[in-house]
Amino acid sequence: MSISLENILGFKVRVANVLDVVTEGKVYSFNSSNNTLTLQTSRKAQQPQSFKVIKCSFIKSLEVIGEKPSTNLFKKQPIKPAYVHVDRVNEYLQEKLRESAKKNELIGKGVSSEAQFLFDTVYKTVSDTRWVDKDIVVLDSVEIFPPYQPENIKLINGSKSEAVTMVQRILQRGWEKLSEVDESKKGG
Repeated sequence: MSISLENILGFKVRVANVLDVVTEGKVYSFNSSNNTLTLQTSRKAQQPQSFKVIKCSFIKSLEVIGEKPSTNLFKKQPIKPAYVHVDRVNEYLQEKLRESAKKNELIGKGVSSEAQFLFDTVYKTVSDTRWVDKDIVVLDSVEIFPPYQPENIKLINGSKSEAVTMVQRILQRGWEKLSEVDESKKGG
């Protein structure tokens, strides 16, 4: 390159890389230690500023477009980082941790993929469903134990038998879906 990159700060340039991808922007900085050129690529004053860092060894051509800037605003007005609401970040992080813990509770430990599918099927209908070891507990009144067939359901704490009937129907639908998936795998 015949242009000294240190001398074109603030100039608007058009850069083509070795893959012929063209980027236009103002030269924000040149770092000779890692051989990179940083372009400010945002066009409108209302938009947040965006930058593109280009490794100089990947630059195929660099063309200065437009006139020389009257003043170099980059040296006089450095970009200040935006204020970060630490409390919001902490709240967001705590919410994501709670969501992750909730998702982790919905995954059975040491159970088959069929058992997890059946749990998910029951959970979609009754959100008060959880794992207790390898057993599925629904509404704290019905327990489903391996091999998770409709006949593997028992009442807990003298609950009503309607709960068993409902869970049996859900399980039956789950097993039907599983058999449909197995048949499609065999046929395809």
